[in-house]
Amino acid sequence: MTGLLKTIVFVGVWGSAAAWAQGAAPAELRLDAQQKAALGVRVAPVQAAQAGALLASATVTVPPGREVTVAAPYAGVITRIDAGLGDVLKAGAPLAQWSSPQLADARRQMREAQLDVQNAQAALSRDQAMLADGIIPAARLQISQNKFHAAQAALQAKQAELRSSGASPGGADYAGASLTSPLNGTLVQSWVSVGQRVEAGMPLFKVADTRQLQLDLVLSPEKAAQLKVGDAVSVPSRQAKAVLMGISRAVDAAQQAQARARVTTPGSLSAGEVLPVQLHPGVTPAQAAWQVPARAVIAHQMQSWVFVASAQGFVPTLVKVLSSNDEQTVVSGALSAKQQVAVTGLASLRALLQKDE
Repeated sequence: MTGLLKTIVFVGVWGSAAAWAQGAAPAELRLDAQQKAALGVRVAPVQAAQAGALLASATVTVPPGREVTVAAPYAGVITRIDAGLGDVLKAGAPLAQWSSPQLADARRQMREAQLDVQNAQAALSRDQAMLADGIIPAARLQISQNKFHAAQAALQAKQAELRSSGASPGGADYAGASLTSPLNGTLVQSWVSVGQRVEAGMPLFKVADTRQLQLDLVLSPEKAAQLKVGDAVSVPSRQAKAVLMGISRAVDAAQQAQARARVTTPGSLSAGEVLPVQLHPGVTPAQAAWQVPARAVIAHQMQSWVFVASAQGFVPTLVKVLSSNDEQTVVSGALSAKQQVAVTGLASLRALLQKDE
């Protein structure tokens, strides 16, 4: 590397470190193609960005109520799989067949509860007739009524238990039932296979209606303070657009605020992916802004710089960081959309920049 540094010609006079402190701009670094390759320098294009745009990271999700996890209501065994990942399902479509001794016991208890109601109703009818004939006192009829109501309550509880499990009261296979999709959507996750034993409450399938998506955004408190409900959100990498629906001003343990946006133009978004987005506050400054890869910006002399590619090499260019995330940075400065900036080999370029200080 030492020999290479000696072959690089600096155009103009660099000046002293004091001149740097006074704002003197460094001159062009002349590098030919061979030197660029030796330093490992690669470039990326400068892109126009909306002035005032804020950068953030977002996770593409499904709105609440449009994604449901189907869990095992009782411990049992999966006997058949009826749906695969990516299948489009209607509400009530079968996902899998399963068998459970606990399901059989629940059905038995419901049948016993039905018989108890029938017996209590018969006893109540008999006591009503006997009271009309003056054979029994009214207090005995009240006891029969209470027993009938208690039997009805027990039956309703057992029926509700079976309904919540998604199982019918009975069938040819007293211990078996079908797990079904609770909504119209797509099977996006499956965690079971035929013959697998499952415990009560274990997640088995996830069904999501992906026709409507949302963005869950992570913001710094400073960015959150600049936004309001209704502000636009764009995802250039997926040709998608969204609008802010809610912003949390509270921060979590990582000192980050949360926001969510409803996707209006889905583009090529896919649920579950994490990607960079741009937020556009309603009031934006009238200054030109440019988007570059975050790794293209370096700190030098307490200022931010990028190395702009030229015919002879690279021109160190002073910029002001307006917003950034892990992947992209929005800056202002003497740039244009036709230019390219260095994104690799920056340590070597920085060494050249500091050589004569």
